Amino acid sequence: MNLKNQPAIPFELKDAKGFSHRLADYQGGWLLMVFHRHLG
Repeated sequence: MNLKNQPAIPFELKDAKGFSHRLADYQGGWLLMVFHRHLG
């Protein structure tokens, strides 16, 4: 499946402090998302 140049699906994630963030909240601006596995 080639998703290049396709819009991202809407989603919502919680940050480390428990606050929810929706992708739509950042529409029209730059957004850098970093995903990593917690090794704790």
